[in-house]
Amino acid sequence: MPSTPSADAPRIFSGIADTYDRVGAILSFGQDPRWRHALVASVAAAPSDVVLDVATGTGMVARELGSRYGCRVVGLDQSADMLRTAVERDGHVPLVRARAERLPFPDESFDHLTFTYLLRYVDDPAATMRELARVVKPGGRIAMLEFGVPSGPLLWAWRLWTRVGLPVLGRLVSERWSDVGAFLGPSIERFYAAHPQDEVERSWRDAGMRDLRVARMSLGGGVVMSATKAAAGPAATETLRPAAPPERAAFYALAPGGARDYWTLLHPPYTAWHLSYVLLGASLAPAPDPRIVAGALLAFFLGVGVAAHSFDELQGRPLGTRIPSGVLVVLGSFGLLGAVALGLVAAAQVGGGLLVFVVAGAALVLLYGLEAPLVHSDLGFALGWGGFPVMTAAFATGAPPVPAALVAVAASLLSLAQRRLSTPVRRIRRRATAITGVVRYRDGSTEALGRDALLAAPEAALRLLWLAAVTLSVGMLAARWIGR
Repeated sequence: MPSTPSADAPRIFSGIADTYDRVGAILSFGQDPRWRHALVASVAAAPSDVVLDVATGTGMVARELGSRYGCRVVGLDQSADMLRTAVERDGHVPLVRARAERLPFPDESFDHLTFTYLLRYVDDPAATMRELARVVKPGGRIAMLEFGVPSGPLLWAWRLWTRVGLPVLGRLVSERWSDVGAFLGPSIERFYAAHPQDEVERSWRDAGMRDLRVARMSLGGGVVMSATKAAAGPAATETLRPAAPPERAAFYALAPGGARDYWTLLHPPYTAWHLSYVLLGASLAPAPDPRIVAGALLAFFLGVGVAAHSFDELQGRPLGTRIPSGVLVVLGSFGLLGAVALGLVAAAQVGGGLLVFVVAGAALVLLYGLEAPLVHSDLGFALGWGGFPVMTAAFATGAPPVPAALVAVAASLLSLAQRRLSTPVRRIRRRATAITGVVRYRDGSTEALGRDALLAAPEAALRLLWLAAVTLSVGMLAARWIGR
């Protein structure tokens, strides 16, 4: 007889608590910590709130909740091994040993609730959701992290990794980790075969949750869900009112739907800004070959404008487009393959040294699509999207290395400035629900702070900077060609 889901967790995860955090991060290529960070970010707790972290394991989410919000956190898990490790790592978090299906708390005991990798290990996910919602106050948020199953061509790569990669690499750690690796892939697919994503979402709504948000991360390998518990009685009718139009995700974004989504996907100003660094690198050569320059522009357009942005949109739809995930996968794959093919053609003409840049560029696009922390950091963005295209174009056109390195540094600094300006703008546009405040000046006058006031200056700077970068690069390259 096959085991029930409720029997799987104690059978599979006993004996790995001491290495759970570290090995889980390694086997997921750093994605598991990033998913947990997104889970915590979706809660938005206040310092006075009390949050219940169900299936807390070794307390990773509980610790981050307390650290980020300064709130009180209670951890709950059925595994004594996991709770023992959680105590050793942070004895300040109150811990309770109990099952999620029967929470030992009165109704509406907590302001918010989180849970991680839980529903695959309960016999009745819908009933468990009702039990979780029971202990949350109206208006509180519930947030979940679970593995997902990618779609399209990525499904086969995911299956290869979960069926072969995880058990083999897990065996390098211990026999128990090899068992965990062999269990995970089939367990995830069995769960979604029995409980498709739309059924999971319906169980949340049936439990009284509204404003449901679903973010598919790492090309579909992870799913972060969050929702707000509806108020009882007449207040619950508020959820039936028409929602306000969604905020545009960027100043260049168009209203979602149809061909407009593809314009938004390309990030036109930022893609043009990125391509200007290709022209800057080429302008350093004494006699840049127009064919090499055109090929480099097309390759970087395909690699960044199409591939990187398509893969990035798969991670929770940050731009809010309605492009089907399968189309995004196809666009990203063909964009990356096209960029690599152009690089190989150019390498045959200018020398094998260009292959280093081709391989590095492909790796940057893939790591960006997976939201690898190194590439998604400020420094990684500056070097990858600023300095790298300058050095690639300079090498391909025969520019001297020292000037190329100096201009690459300048381009990296400009990209860093772009990042520093655009990050708060994205946060306000995509995550802020309310902005309040007043600036008081020495002369006694005041100025109200609001969305438009906070966005105006950085977005005006971004508009000017991308135009300046493009104009400068075109002028520099034109000076080489016209002056000959």
